[in-house]
Amino acid sequence: MRVFLIISYVLFHASAFAQIRTEDVTKFSIKPNDDLKGTYILPAKGKKFDLVLIQAGSGPTDRNGNSILGIKSNSYRLLAEALAEKNIAVLLMDKRGIAASAGAMKKEADLRFDDYAYDLAAWVRYAKKDKRFKKIFIAGHSEGSLVGMLAVQQEKVNGYISIAGAGERIDKIVVWQVQQQSPKTAAALDSMLLRLRNDQKLDTVPPYLLTLLRPSIQSYMSSWMKYDPCEEIKKLRVPVLIIQGTTDLQVATKEAEILRACRPSATYRLIEGMNHILKAAPEDHAKNMATYADASLPLMPGLADIIAAFIKK
Repeated sequence: MRVFLIISYVLFHASAFAQIRTEDVTKFSIKPNDDLKGTYILPAKGKKFDLVLIQAGSGPTDRNGNSILGIKSNSYRLLAEALAEKNIAVLLMDKRGIAASAGAMKKEADLRFDDYAYDLAAWVRYAKKDKRFKKIFIAGHSEGSLVGMLAVQQEKVNGYISIAGAGERIDKIVVWQVQQQSPKTAAALDSMLLRLRNDQKLDTVPPYLLTLLRPSIQSYMSSWMKYDPCEEIKKLRVPVLIIQGTTDLQVATKEAEILRACRPSATYRLIEGMNHILKAAPEDHAKNMATYADASLPLMPGLADIIAAFIKK
């Protein structure tokens, strides 16, 4: 019996692995040396597919959903593989300055939020040249949600998907996040972000806020704050899907409700028990955060089904 179980296990995983193919790809951005790199996750069979480009969230998050800051979720890769098994191709990309796209980074002081939208739109143009792809969709996670909205306005696609995306400006989100831990720090941060929004330079920043407001990142934050997701989602002329998990510690459910109100025609799916890294997690803060470093956890059940249904509608 034990031998049978072992053989069955091996055959099952070999079969699952056979459901996908991978192709590493390079896209040249602004200059010939600004190479952006990614991976196509393709169904094992067939010659024509719909394609989803997954835009990563904030910080040093790589194409697979992992980060040097200790996040080992593999969320994007798991989602891509789940979609490939449903005959949908996926393009995963390292943002400029991250992982294999590290060489495409500008100086931090020169980086702007719009650069990520430009890069994503460029990836769409690159994918459109590939005759294997029929319809093309953008899926943006977290910060990538707003990046995706801006890219859709630059390059026509067949649909847009927001996953754990904010409905308010980033300054309001960041202040809310900090307030959960330190109300006094949040008040100081709110005041300084307001000055940045008014194009006032911050000559001095308290040590405890340097991570968020160091001099070299201030222009990037200013460029990010000028975009209101509510206003940007109204501008889209394609079908929209909004997905939010109920145990997301970084983006509250109210943010998805705001997006939904700003785009009443959107398909809206609230997934009970899904956290920010697209895994099943409890509301308990410590237990929820523990999932961020556990690469063995599977993708949230049902997430890929929701996306596939929207694409195939």
